[in-house]
Amino acid sequence: MDIQQLRYFLAVADELHFGRAAERLHVTAPPLSRRIRELEHELGRELFVREHHRVELTPFGQVFQGRADEVVRSFDGLRQLADDHQDMPRCRIGAAPLTPPKVLDAVLAVYRETAPGVELPVTLASSAELLNDLSADRIDLAVVHLPVGTAGVESLVIARGAFGIAMAAADELADRATLTLRDLRHRQVVVTSPKVHPTVVGENKAALLEAGITRLVTLPHNDVVQVAAHVLRTGAVALTVLGEDLPVSRVYADPAFRVVPLDEPGLVLRAGIAWRGDSEKPVPGLRDVLAALREKYEAGPIPL
Repeated sequence: MDIQQLRYFLAVADELHFGRAAERLHVTAPPLSRRIRELEHELGRELFVREHHRVELTPFGQVFQGRADEVVRSFDGLRQLADDHQDMPRCRIGAAPLTPPKVLDAVLAVYRETAPGVELPVTLASSAELLNDLSADRIDLAVVHLPVGTAGVESLVIARGAFGIAMAAADELADRATLTLRDLRHRQVVVTSPKVHPTVVGENKAALLEAGITRLVTLPHNDVVQVAAHVLRTGAVALTVLGEDLPVSRVYADPAFRVVPLDEPGLVLRAGIAWRGDSEKPVPGLRDVLAALREKYEAGPIPL
């Protein structure tokens, strides 16, 4: 049973004539009649008494007409629901799937506590896409890796973490307690596509080059599983993020891998929020939320 069948039934019940009902619905009579028969078969009851020149509702059809009319009216009312709620305050949030989940959780928790009446629809996309959406006023707040490097966009670090080097468990460096970038000067290092977040990937790549690492393999994607497969198959190593609750950590938790912490204090992962500087006032609750987030995390970001 579907809504179209109910519309067909109600048209015939109103006209008591299949031909006129078909004209009203802008269909031909045969498919209209067929859908009504399918409905009757599903219900296990006749809805109409069909005679040569006369169509009448059965007693069950009369009861069904009232209920079907309620259902169709209620269904049609759903179309108006969005328009009726356009005035509800909301902040459109975008989140990059690769950012630490605890960052989005923290932002949503503070927003709901500080501005409980504001709707918070969340869109998932890459950091690059979200920053474009932010500049184009398609979202109001982005949860992304930082820095953003976008004109007119401000940011706040919510979480900070260290990097490690992922390698095969049998790698010659796997028994080291820590590594520096200079330890990798003669190794092939996998880096991900800058398309996902040009500023962050560019910053990391610059640090690798400055340390004398020239054998960089830039993959055309940012798929952690494929990066891990490349590491196993080629003997390369990859820069990764340390942290227990991150998707990448679950991939490298496999016994086939080893992740050695990177001893490079100047190279850290930063994740947080970004927003247009001119949106603090017009976006409902945003100014107070930003103030609360600054107070809570500016001096001490969440450790990953």
